[in-house]
Amino acid sequence: MKLGTPEHRDLFCRQFIETHVSFDPERLPWPSLDGETLALLRAFPFWSYAESIEARSARMVELFAHTIDDPLIKEAINVQAVEEYRHERLMSHVLSFYGVEAPALPVGEPRATREDFYVFGFGECTDVFIGFGAFSLAREKEIFPSALLGIFEQLLFEEARHVVFFTNWWRYEETRAGRDAPVRRTIEALKYHAKAALGTVGDAPKTPMPKLEGRFAEVFADVTPVRFLQAALAENRRVMAKVDPRLLRPALMPTLGTLALAGLSVLPPRAAPPVRDLWKETFERQTVAA
Repeated sequence: MKLGTPEHRDLFCRQFIETHVSFDPERLPWPSLDGETLALLRAFPFWSYAESIEARSARMVELFAHTIDDPLIKEAINVQAVEEYRHERLMSHVLSFYGVEAPALPVGEPRATREDFYVFGFGECTDVFIGFGAFSLAREKEIFPSALLGIFEQLLFEEARHVVFFTNWWRYEETRAGRDAPVRRTIEALKYHAKAALGTVGDAPKTPMPKLEGRFAEVFADVTPVRFLQAALAENRRVMAKVDPRLLRPALMPTLGTLALAGLSVLPPRAAPPVRDLWKETFERQTVAA
């Protein structure tokens, strides 16, 4: 199959539309959680951030669909808008069902120019790759029951479908416009990834990324950059294996992750910090004071 052809367009649009699964977030089998697990879920510091991102994404995708002339691509992007709005509903239901306190963040009114959508799409490619690593480690550490992880695995797979659709659509558009030379394409992708990282999607409110603190920081304290990258790359391979092999996959983040992992692996291990003897320190301070 040649990129930029009607056959390419039909494949990535039809695959996206036909793999859409209808469900109501409120009717999913949400499990009951014990006190410790519920406290850990409530301590997750990203709820407000995640809900605001989903709300803004849904509005942007819906608006962008109105700018598309090709009826098949328009239909596919409308399906993505449906899924983005459902993600917002799912996040809201989680907060309500489990009693999570997460103040709403301003989302503003997104713009939906082609440039903004490029930044949004490449930003999703980064977010999904990071999500792969985080989800894999959460599953490995068994911090949440499998029933809850299963729901969020479906959410993560939908996000993976989004970035596969975006990657193919972007390559389709760039190829048709004669801008698909490998070097130029890589530079453009890096540019949009950088814009997304800097939060320059139109007039989006600048919301600082929350920090991993408290109980969550304790649970993941042993996760090194090497371990995280290994988890993200392995999960990326596992999830992307579910996608039609004829479709392109996002390549930049896995490539950068592989290069970073190779570089970190050759570095000498960091020396462990010296163990403080608090009893000895207290005794020495008392001795000096005396």
